[in-house]
Amino acid sequence: MRYSSFLITFFLILNSCGFGKKGIDVSIKNDTNLTIYNVSISAGINSEVSFDSISPNETLIKFLDMDNIDRVDGSYLLNYTFPDGENFENSFGYYTNGWPNNYLICCSINDSVISTMFDELCD
Repeated sequence: MRYSSFLITFFLILNSCGFGKKGIDVSIKNDTNLTIYNVSISAGINSEVSFDSISPNETLIKFLDMDNIDRVDGSYLLNYTFPDGENFENSFGYYTNGWPNNYLICCSINDSVISTMFDELCD
């Protein structure tokens, strides 16, 4: 009995250490009537995903690798450009000690609002 309790405890600890890649899935949907360019989401200097462009009503998904982030707290930063050259930057969300608090970010960009959801199913 003691041996099986030890094994269960050992595997629970081993599983909770997170030996997979450290990061978060990012979904970005363009809810505008224009193509947006130079879209990027970052979580610090050494962690960024980017898209050259996202067409109207298109949704793209990538994994934001956070393996190279120091043990610091911070927020995510979304940057993008409209065809007229107007740049937008939005800070949102939170990560702790270089680890994401969630497994999924859903961003929806429209003409006047950027909405973000975490750990929800994206539209």
